[in-house]
Parts: sequence; structure tokens; C-alpha cells
Amino acid sequence: MNHPTKTCNKCKERKPIEEFHINRSSLDGLRNDCKRCRTTPSDGFYSVYYLPEHNYVGMTKHIKGRMQNHRKKGKTTEGYKIIGTYDTAIEAHYVETKMHLEGYEGFHYYETKGRKVG
Repeated sequence: MNHPTKTCNKCKERKPIEEFHINRSSLDGLRNDCKRCRTTPSDGFYSVYYLPEHNYVGMTKHIKGRMQNHRKKGKTTEGYKIIGTYDTAIEAHYVETKMHLEGYEGFHYYETKGRKVG
């Protein structure tokens, strides 16, 4: 027996229609993106990046906007490198924090008596 399927606009996978939320305003009555893609962050990943001129490591979900923000604050972003991309913020934050502990500069969540922590 054939079950109706649909192709997700985001992941491009063909899936059973049960994998799509209802959208009464669309022609087929379903959303264009599957349930899995719908619950995934919009960019799909978090990036951990490195600014060599400043020995700076950071993380973001929106790399272009973050680089623009750094430039506005006077940082050089030319030659930045993506260290890795991760599905969750927790994974990216772990890598970023580990690199800060190894001596790379970056955003620090707390500061105690002049000593950076985090």
C-alpha cells in the first residue's frame, strides 16, 4: 500500500506526510518544512570561529552578522576561520570555552578580581 509522501524544502528528503505539520493555508494542507527541520535552529548549526589578528575565539549562529558586529567594534575580521560547526549551542560553547581555557581571547561570562573565568 502506497503512503502519501512529500519533499521537505529544507532537508530535501522525501518523507511520509505524517512528518509535516498542518498548514491549512497551503495547497496541500501541510507545511513545506518537515517536523524535524522545523524544530532545528534556523541556520541549522552553530559556528566556533577564530580571529587570528586578535587571538580571539567566539561562537555564533549567524557568522556574517557577528563579523559585521566585530568590525563595528574595531576588530579586524579578515582571514577569520571557522574552527567547527555544531548542531547545538552546548557543543559549540564547550569547544569555545575549552579554547578560552587554553589561552585564546574571547567573551568571558564572569570576571572575578581581575581574573577571567569561563
